[in-house]
Amino acid sequence: MIKLISITNRSEDTTMLLEELKTFVAVIEKKNFTKAGESLHISQPTVSLHIKHLEEELQASLLIRANKTFHITPAGEFLYERAIQLLHLSEQTKEEILWQHKKVSGSLRIAASYTIGESVLPEILTKLHRKYPDLHVEVAIVNTEDVEVAVREFRADIGCIEGSVQAKGLIIQPFMEDELILVAASGHPLASIHPFKGTDLQTSHWVMREVGSGTREYTDYLLQSIGHIKPSKTVIGSNEGVKKAVLCELGIAAVSVHTVKAELDSGQLVQLKVHTLPKKRTFSTLCSPLMAEKKHVTVFLKELQSE
Repeated sequence: MIKLISITNRSEDTTMLLEELKTFVAVIEKKNFTKAGESLHISQPTVSLHIKHLEEELQASLLIRANKTFHITPAGEFLYERAIQLLHLSEQTKEEILWQHKKVSGSLRIAASYTIGESVLPEILTKLHRKYPDLHVEVAIVNTEDVEVAVREFRADIGCIEGSVQAKGLIIQPFMEDELILVAASGHPLASIHPFKGTDLQTSHWVMREVGSGTREYTDYLLQSIGHIKPSKTVIGSNEGVKKAVLCELGIAAVSVHTVKAELDSGQLVQLKVHTLPKKRTFSTLCSPLMAEKKHVTVFLKELQSE
């Protein structure tokens, strides 16, 4: 069993230890010594030296090299998990000290689902930047399932999801309610028909998200509600793409009210009233307990709750 406490007996300083752990993590994630060095701006021989130092200190083989590839050992897998935690703890410690001096800087990595990332976060991040101009924010917009993976693998400090997920071991916190509605361009034939019939929806062309999207689930729900139909359709893999297509009068679409607020206010789009129960869902944040007390996460959550 690896005794990480033995690392503290080294004559080299803590900075070197963290750099070696950072190198080890990069090698595992990049799956290549040269690419790991490039990502850290160090040479390949330095990467090899860092790994060698760790193996000598821990008296355990971390990687089994074979030609130009390698395999991680059980000891290496254990160290990889601990290294990620130690590196995050180091970063969090720096942030805690900066926070004591009322300064928030560094990076906040957010993984967000499409509706939140494209339509909700921009306004919130603008307010956050005004309060903390030294805070650098990186947002990755992906599907909800990928948000959860990014949070679990510490590739994101916090995630923002729509709907619900079975996120065992993670902290889920609701922050906003969303409503899904049916819309058409103001020039679309259905926009001037009041009331329209279910058959009008059945014969219309639909624009919809891909299977697996939360918005697509509502679209399928609507179609089942009005007669289990399979209309002609165009599938687009982003909310902005769907909205643009509807504005061009390609068809009608079920969308989040947050994604079309400006277009509804301006009259470019109109809401089509359907005789089904309103479809509402909850926007929530998702984070690891290890990241919950991180100051960057704290100020971001505070800004979300103020909305």
